[in-house]
Amino acid sequence: MRYFNIVKMLLLLPIIVFVVTMSYDKPQQQKPVPVEPVNTVTEQKVVDTKQLQCLADNIYFEAGGEPIEGQAAVARVVLNRINHGYGNTPCKVVYQANHIQQINEETDESFWIKVCQFSWVCEGKKDPNRKSARYQTSLQVAKEVLVYDMHKEVIPATVLFFHNLSVQPSITYGFVKRIGNHIFYSKPRKKKR
Repeated sequence: MRYFNIVKMLLLLPIIVFVVTMSYDKPQQQKPVPVEPVNTVTEQKVVDTKQLQCLADNIYFEAGGEPIEGQAAVARVVLNRINHGYGNTPCKVVYQANHIQQINEETDESFWIKVCQFSWVCEGKKDPNRKSARYQTSLQVAKEVLVYDMHKEVIPATVLFFHNLSVQPSITYGFVKRIGNHIFYSKPRKKKR
């Protein structure tokens, strides 16, 4: 009887193995999980290379040594200024300057001074090393902001001003945030009467 049971087991073993492996090969029936379509493609604008370069130059001179968030904030200020009528292109905003008449207290003679929106413009800085890694990062941030409209979360659309911590201007605007070595401000809203 023992011999018969062993033979029976040996004959049934391949059938048992086959059935077990077939049950594992079958895919488990699962209900499909609905997936929302994700738009991974960011809309791209066609941008004049001169405007891109103006924005990149401004980022480089104003915040080239800052983290990406600080560079993006400087770029967003330029776009915010466009949206608030300071100029209709990045170049017009970056190179915007006013001439203010001053009086020399000793001689009572008047003279004009040039006041720029961005200090490096009045300082006459030009032509950064465009092959440097620092400039290439500034250019990349400029593309992200100008071409793809990225980094909107860095500062609100109301932020129009900033300054470096190394200067102490008398600013009457509303503090928004500090990013790296810069403080960003919004112009207070006019109260409705």
